[in-house]
Amino acid sequence: MTKAADRAARVRVARADPAREEPDGPRLRAWHAVVTASMAEDAPGTAPVDPERFHALLTGGATAVWTATRAGQVVGLAVLRPPSTTATGRAYVHVHPVHRRRGVGDELVAALAAEARARGLRGAVAAVPVGGTGDAFCLRRGLTRVRTLHHLLLSLRELHPGWLDEMVAVEHPGYRLVRAARIAPPGRAGAVPGDVLLTVAAEHGRKVVGCTEVVVPGGDGPRATQHDRPPAGDHHGLGLDLWVKATMLRLLYDRYPQVIEVATDSPGDDAELLAVNRHLGFWLHHRTNEYRLDVGSGRESWPAS
Repeated sequence: MTKAADRAARVRVARADPAREEPDGPRLRAWHAVVTASMAEDAPGTAPVDPERFHALLTGGATAVWTATRAGQVVGLAVLRPPSTTATGRAYVHVHPVHRRRGVGDELVAALAAEARARGLRGAVAAVPVGGTGDAFCLRRGLTRVRTLHHLLLSLRELHPGWLDEMVAVEHPGYRLVRAARIAPPGRAGAVPGDVLLTVAAEHGRKVVGCTEVVVPGGDGPRATQHDRPPAGDHHGLGLDLWVKATMLRLLYDRYPQVIEVATDSPGDDAELLAVNRHLGFWLHHRTNEYRLDVGSGRESWPAS
């Protein structure tokens, strides 16, 4: 038996059903511990979600989950989230740092790839920390790097509300701001039922030309996550992105006093959005590379993060 085969023989990968587990049950706690250890190794300082939210994320939509065990101990977890509008899903693979480079990731990825093919997907995309073991894995296997993301944090309460007011008050003739709030529906990517979704959009006529959305976990969580859709085309470069983001931060500052931190990400090649975020006080926490796995008809490998 080869060394690779020997390693694989000691790993058992099985489909999991999170809906059958309790958020505080022993299996969920074991899965959560693996993800927490993986994140602590790859992106130190990243706050893991609590077990209840972790459970809700795993049971949302048509998410598929696998666990890897060795000698009865959970050593890895893999998740495939189906796409909403494209034929490319999102993949997440976590292997406990102690059990890396021992074939666990390869076995989990094989399960993910088979599921993606069965669902008729063209492939899946996963993000791995720059310079980490997953990054090296992807590079060795020649996977296609899609982009680099800068993950940023902002200490909201360190901003002076008057400074935000000055940016919000800047006039943009021909444009107007629209604000909306709603409760996250089931299956919403990056959110769970009960989360509050806040949207601030810039409109030109009746067309939305740029917007930002914030997820407030449970409506009362201390850290909000912001997702941006910057203005493009003729609306790019007019200061609308700063206007929209400053308005959102002011909204958070006033209506959600428990929010003390805002997380966001920006593509590494979007110099203007990165500059806007720096101007607002966001600082770089870590970077990830996104890689695409084009699912074929044979056995595939995926980066273990």
